Amino acid sequence: MILKNTVELVLDIYKYRKILPPKVSKVILGLGYTGVELISYAYDPFLGLASTLPNIIQSTNCTKIDFAGSLTDKSFKELLSWSYQPPSLERIIGIATLNAASQHILAVKNPYKEIKEDLLDFLKITKDTRITFIGFMKPMIRKILNRTKFIKIIDNNPVIKKTYRDIPILSDINDLKESDLSTDILFCTGTSLINNTLERILSIFRKQAKLIVLIGPTISFLPDILFDKGVDIVGGMNIIDSESTIKVLQEGGGTKFFKSYGRKYNFIKQ
Repeated sequence: MILKNTVELVLDIYKYRKILPPKVSKVILGLGYTGVELISYAYDPFLGLASTLPNIIQSTNCTKIDFAGSLTDKSFKELLSWSYQPPSLERIIGIATLNAASQHILAVKNPYKEIKEDLLDFLKITKDTRITFIGFMKPMIRKILNRTKFIKIIDNNPVIKKTYRDIPILSDINDLKESDLSTDILFCTGTSLINNTLERILSIFRKQAKLIVLIGPTISFLPDILFDKGVDIVGGMNIIDSESTIKVLQEGGGTKFFKSYGRKYNFIKQ
């Protein structure tokens, strides 16, 4: 319901604040990220991103989506509705569209409180802070290991176990024991929205974690519903240079290559 309620919120804002709806100008199905670019009067293009999960594009068919060649002919409302689909390329496109529309709305009016300092400094992580990661956030994990060793990672990527031999790593949230649930800070990536696990994650950790932080380009949409569901901090990305970012996506690049073309932000629940 998080995605459906957020889409409804976005559409209500367009309607009641009489914001001229945008049009779809580009759809890029990159190997690392999918991007949807929306254009609207009086603004530069808005590019929304969503992680292209590898297991979703494992089809052996040369065609990965039935709408290839006609995606930009569809309305942004139709692409938004695709975020309701089960895990699929359509769902990824829908989330990317939602992120682009949200950035448009934020450009018109941004009522959210933003953390101005570095996120890790704001969180005041000490050597005794217990951290749980759902999803592999390599740069964040590397930084936090300099502050605390009490880290758990939940991710089914076998490479992680080889890289971090001294950190408890679980493949699935179903492997969690009662003793694993108590944590000071839960970090979760936006890909949990794509694989349809976020609502269950929040139901498990809402009363167990002292703080829930949801971050990544995939989560760059209006945070209202996430805050209502128990998330404390939502960190997304506003793409400033759409053209350069699209080139990175087309050439198979990810956050490492397009982060300089955007601005990361962290909204905190008030």
